Amino acid sequence: MQRIVLPLAALLFLAFFDAEAQRRATTTYESLLQRTDQPSSYIDHIVIPDSDSTAQLAVFFRLDYDFIPFLRMRPNMQPPTPEAEFFAPVRMGVEVFQGPPPGSRRSSSPASVFRDSWQDTVWVNTFEDTKSRFDYTQGFVGTTLSSGAYHYELQLSRAGSVREQASTRRGVTLPKYSEFESASFYLLSDFTLTEDEFNATLLNFGSNVLYGQDYSLLVKLPSEGESLTLNKHLLGSGSGAEPGDIRFGQTISDENTIFFNGAEFHRTDGDVSLRATLADDGVRYAVIPVPNQDFENSRFRLRLMQDGKEDPIAERTINSQWIDMPVSLYNLDVAISMMRFIVSDEELRRINSGSASERERKFREFWAERDPTPETEFNELMAEFYSRIDSAFRNFSSLQTPGFDTDQGRAYILFGAPDNIERRLPANAPAREIWQYPNRTLIFEATTGFGDFRLISES
Repeated sequence: MQRIVLPLAALLFLAFFDAEAQRRATTTYESLLQRTDQPSSYIDHIVIPDSDSTAQLAVFFRLDYDFIPFLRMRPNMQPPTPEAEFFAPVRMGVEVFQGPPPGSRRSSSPASVFRDSWQDTVWVNTFEDTKSRFDYTQGFVGTTLSSGAYHYELQLSRAGSVREQASTRRGVTLPKYSEFESASFYLLSDFTLTEDEFNATLLNFGSNVLYGQDYSLLVKLPSEGESLTLNKHLLGSGSGAEPGDIRFGQTISDENTIFFNGAEFHRTDGDVSLRATLADDGVRYAVIPVPNQDFENSRFRLRLMQDGKEDPIAERTINSQWIDMPVSLYNLDVAISMMRFIVSDEELRRINSGSASERERKFREFWAERDPTPETEFNELMAEFYSRIDSAFRNFSSLQTPGFDTDQGRAYILFGAPDNIERRLPANAPAREIWQYPNRTLIFEATTGFGDFRLISES
């Protein structure tokens, strides 16, 4: 399976729209952890015209390993590798119905026009692998339909149990291409163009793009229309920018326009890909690389504009997603509070005073002054600091104290992982741990039998 590695990135402030209310609610690190440590799955669909009156509907899904219940291998099973110990059977059923979804004004008794399913068995080596949010399985189910209004329903069965099911219902319209005056955006992780073929790998994160990682847009254009411009507007707050700022713009020209037909979807090496034949009489698309490494970790709106029109002919909201973003960075109050390990009480009070916007500005300024790569959007030092807080919480928490408030946790936050850890078990004395760094040695002594250690010596 493909493994996603994201560069360290800047702060996500989507939760700051009501910062004062958050302060009154006294958000804690532990409450943030419960809200953010949720398994993920993604669902999306694509409509690719085949002719003026028919189109392909492909429904895509991506399931992170931490979303899938795994089972331990049974004795009579044959794993794909000798190291595999856990498995998870997964099945996604897709059914397409004529007409809009039930409950809409135009809905009536739906007629099923297509039914199919996708299934896979995921194998992993360790229990830790079953909790990964970086590894995933993904697939698609597709069919060709005549133009008209439809809706599809998905039913997910996990771990082979009828109790492990979830249902999703979405509407979709397949217009005649000659009457199609709007446009659509499809998110790609990469693409290649040859003399007669277009190949692309779908990003398949729903309406999300990966923060710090460039992506591309495949834009299905109207059958007619010139002077088109694609803009990417900032919706959330960001460093030095105001909501509504255009962060990226691209004029649609012959250089980034292609025509293709005969599109086919494939699942290759765990990825979902699109392959199509370039043809002058095909459907018109634009392919636009987006330098996402330059943009804030925030929300954006894509808009395709045509000269002479005030309203966009197509728009889509996308979210930047930092998969392993440190927990503290989801909330300004918690992020500022954690700075107590590296700043004086006086400095902490200064940063934490004023309105929400003033506190955010001072927080950003503090870390911007210490950014080792100020020419880039993300701040490695800030991300490393808050990642150490997460590590301290996971590794040093006890029944009484969160890990970052223990002596070992504070040492890890300030100095990082030691070069060597030696544990000693002297007779008739508490256990000791000796942490060795290039320029210091720390000695911790156990205070209970539950992993609580206090610092007794530093040299």
